[in-house]
Amino acid sequence: MNAVTHTVILEVLTPVHVGSGDTVNALAYLREGDTLHVVDPDRWTGWLVQQGKAEQFVRWLEEVLQITDRQQRERRTLTHFVREQLRRTDLAAVGRAVARYSLRMEECDEPHPLRGFKTHLRDARSRAYLPGSSLKGAIRTALVEELLLEDDRLEQTLLQPLQRVRPTGDRRALRGALKRVWEGMEQALLRGGQEKANFDLLRFVLVSDGEPFPHEQVSLRKVRSEGTGRPTDTWIEAVRPGATTRFTLSLVPSAPLSQLGLSADLREYLLWEGLFEVLYERAERRLERELAYPYPATVRRVLQDLRGRNRPESPLLCLGWGQGYLGTTVMGLVRDEDAQGYARLIDKMRPVLPRQGQGIQGARFPKTRRAVRNTRQEAVYPPGWVQLRGE
Repeated sequence: MNAVTHTVILEVLTPVHVGSGDTVNALAYLREGDTLHVVDPDRWTGWLVQQGKAEQFVRWLEEVLQITDRQQRERRTLTHFVREQLRRTDLAAVGRAVARYSLRMEECDEPHPLRGFKTHLRDARSRAYLPGSSLKGAIRTALVEELLLEDDRLEQTLLQPLQRVRPTGDRRALRGALKRVWEGMEQALLRGGQEKANFDLLRFVLVSDGEPFPHEQVSLRKVRSEGTGRPTDTWIEAVRPGATTRFTLSLVPSAPLSQLGLSADLREYLLWEGLFEVLYERAERRLERELAYPYPATVRRVLQDLRGRNRPESPLLCLGWGQGYLGTTVMGLVRDEDAQGYARLIDKMRPVLPRQGQGIQGARFPKTRRAVRNTRQEAVYPPGWVQLRGE
């Protein structure tokens, strides 16, 4: 089998965040103007020892951790320690000496001192990048959605199995039953009915990690939930619009599909043009659904611009954090097909849905969306949109 390898250019259109799972609070960075210097623990410790201040810092930190009053605790930051305890005013110089990397706050205020901000996935040199697993996951969801639209498969492989799941307050049992539905759907569509992953069509779609982004192409942004009376703010490291990267997409159009029990019709998705067509159509459906949501006018203009940019030869893709339930699943197809049936399914699945799903009508789920804010607290961007094109 010979793989055909393509180099793909990825351009970031709206802020993208692929989380590392880590959070940085005000005890782990120094603020200097609109820049946050994220401290490297080893460099920080070495600098303290060099300054003869290591024991002073340990005593101060122990005192801070014993504070029970929330407001007092919020005021005890690493910046406060350097300024007030060490009497240092050269925060830029200290930051350069101890930082793992530095981050500009772009159109946002400083994060909440205790909650902090979510960090982007970074390599060994602290450079943000987009992992191949996130790209391939988005491709997988698009392909599953495309296959569900063929030959009434949506009814047979997803709706009927979901309807057979029994409602229960046992979260663990319900989660297991739904997991079996998703696995059965993927087995039917991508594995020729087989359970083992070595029968999977996506074995023949190989996606590399993206090249790392320069530090200046990543900034701190504030994201707020839309459509709720109690908005929640989250600060994230995000790759900036306009940033570009490359990754390789290797396809194996000569894969022995029949030997794996897979239909020969799937071969078109192992060709560059066929796969990009799938991504284009998925983005069209997704953007149409998002434009039906009552976003502020600023976000709607961005969504309309995104829709105008989507092309079969250069499709859009939504990646990373903030996509929401309809972005990371194929349940949007269910709602398009039968809104009342979708509401009944959501009601059945409610115990295992995100917290936002509690206490609202199933037909309206998910009620909220996330949008990146600017300094005037206006919603500006829907997060996560990128565009692909051949080099």
